[in-house]
Amino acid sequence: NERLVFHGTPRHCSVGESNSLTDLCSKPRCSLCGVLRKSFSVERAGTAPDRNFMRFGRGIYTSNVSSKADDYTNTLPYSNNKVIVIAKALLGRAGILHQTTQTLIGPPAGFDSVLGEVGVDLNYDEQVLYRDDAIRPAYVIIYEPESLSSWW
Repeated sequence: NERLVFHGTPRHCSVGESNSLTDLCSKPRCSLCGVLRKSFSVERAGTAPDRNFMRFGRGIYTSNVSSKADDYTNTLPYSNNKVIVIAKALLGRAGILHQTTQTLIGPPAGFDSVLGEVGVDLNYDEQVLYRDDAIRPAYVIIYEPESLSSWW
C-alpha cells in the first residue's frame, strides 16, 4: 500500500532558490541534498541538530499533514523559503500507537511500520518507517511561508 507522505528536513544550501540552482550540495549537514542524492536513511534519523527526539524510536518520520512536516524544516539567513519532500512510502501493515514509545527499535512484532495517531501525545499523525527501502523521495516543494501577521 504505497502512499504519498510529507517529510520535513533541514537544508543548508541554495538548491532550489532559483532555476539556476539545481545542483545538489555535498554538505554533511544538508539533510535535503542527502535525501535527494541517496534517499532516506534510518541510520541518519535524528542526527540533525535539535532533531534527536524520536517519539517512536529511530526511524524515518513522515506525516499526512504538511504543517507537521513544516515543523521540521528551516529557513536560511538569505532566504525565507522552506522545503518539504513528498515521498512514496510503503507502510505495509502499520502498528497503531497513541503514546510515545521511544524505546522502539523497529515496528511492533507482526507490523511493518508505526502509525502514531492523534491523541494523548500527538497533535498530528505520524508514520514511522524502519527500513530505508520502504520510502523514496518523489517530489520537492519549495515555498515561502505566509507570515502570521498577514493573517490579521
